[in-house]
Amino acid sequence: MCIVHSSFQEATTLYTDVSKHTKMKILITLLILFITITSCGQLTYNDNSISIKTKKVVTEIEKVNELMSSAVYYEGSTPKQWGNFVELKKNATNEELIELTNHPNGVVRSYSFWALSNKKDVDLFPIVKNHLNDYQLINTQFGCIGGQKMVGDFFIQVITPPYLDLDLAKISSKELKELDSLLIYQTNKLSSRYAAIDRAETTVNLYPTIRELVIEENNQRALITLAKYQKEQDIEIIKNFRNETNKDEGGYFFTYSAISEFPRPEFIPLLEKNLNKTLDNTHFSHDWKKLYKAIASYKNEKALELLKIPFTQVQHQKIKKYHIDFIFNAILEFQVPIYDELLWKIWEEENQVSLQSYKYLLSLNPSKAYELTKRELVDNYELQNSDFIPNLDNVEFSEFFHEYLLNIIIANDKELSNKIIKEKIENTNVHNLPLFTSKVNQQKRFIEPLFNRLENAWNAHIYLNLIETLISYKDDAINKRILEVRKHNKNLNEGWGAKTLDELLTENNIQ
Repeated sequence: MCIVHSSFQEATTLYTDVSKHTKMKILITLLILFITITSCGQLTYNDNSISIKTKKVVTEIEKVNELMSSAVYYEGSTPKQWGNFVELKKNATNEELIELTNHPNGVVRSYSFWALSNKKDVDLFPIVKNHLNDYQLINTQFGCIGGQKMVGDFFIQVITPPYLDLDLAKISSKELKELDSLLIYQTNKLSSRYAAIDRAETTVNLYPTIRELVIEENNQRALITLAKYQKEQDIEIIKNFRNETNKDEGGYFFTYSAISEFPRPEFIPLLEKNLNKTLDNTHFSHDWKKLYKAIASYKNEKALELLKIPFTQVQHQKIKKYHIDFIFNAILEFQVPIYDELLWKIWEEENQVSLQSYKYLLSLNPSKAYELTKRELVDNYELQNSDFIPNLDNVEFSEFFHEYLLNIIIANDKELSNKIIKEKIENTNVHNLPLFTSKVNQQKRFIEPLFNRLENAWNAHIYLNLIETLISYKDDAINKRILEVRKHNKNLNEGWGAKTLDELLTENNIQ
């Protein structure tokens, strides 16, 4: 896969009568060429070195011809191909696996390298360098996600933290830097090149190469890295960068990303013009996410003015929510006091809030935030003008938004928190129910709400959670009521839920 030049010495004759910048480029090229010559060779496969037993497994892998994980599709079943991979790991020697990384079939090459990554005594880095031009596309299925991937990209993914299995052999930080240099300085089709450019340190020596990638190759990720240098001479390059698209305001995804790194006044007219073009759209675009991030990166009055526009001027209300969501995330990324009023507005009027924004606003105005907290958990709650300052000292922390809110109310208003838990047990959806049943703690006041919900429950996830909570009381009378409810609620006797319920009752000696 690697092209080997005949003579490193012959190439050095280029290094004469050139500018300092060009000399630097030549030096880098010669270095990469030297590394290539010493570490890469044509992929040649010796089938005679593979045992008959291993060949049988390889043949089965070729038949399926898809790279698959241990659990695939929505049902999470284990595919036959994974069994083939397990057999390959068990039967093939290290020498065979190394040879198989040169096999003509890309899926075989990928599984062989994956198997090698489980070995602690194999140097994977030279193998990866030998596949930096391995552009063969293979079909992949990891969990529910199917797609295609170049073999070289998969090799890099296996050895690059934190992808794939965390316990697999990974390359050192020094090797990662060398790998990034190879990907950046050599013309390369692998998607991994983009990640290498993203990771690149903005050094003086790298700058000319990054600039050239933008100008000569129209490299999108290189544009973002170029912007990080924040050089005035690149303003026009950034401003005029656009991907081909038939949408009037589209094609600026990477331009906006670059502006976020280099928020200069010269870009404001472009941002304002393109923002105004979005206001009558009937479909949202992911470009808007980067557009609002670019605007928010200015952190000034003009940015605030532009960020306010969609609240009143978006023509389609269903599309407005996308604008607001992108604005919300943008101002959280550049969290400065000038955007505080927008954060309050988005929570109060648009019901958009996250744990990060909540904790921040709670620190700014505890009384106001506490009132809005109650509105989040109490149906049809009417906000009050209150100066009550909640006690936050004894609040149990949670990384889950609604649980943290509930914990704040529990710490400050027992009566209200009990009312909320009761109402949510009886009415909340399957996803949120475990939060509220986890707060029951064998309190008698919640026994009837639990049974009220159980009487007509049809979703197995719901009724199993309710019954587990009731069983936690360790009360014979409650256990007897569970059996009685099961007799007249037929939903508790159907499908996988019935089998799971049988096991749960048996485990707890409830007959």
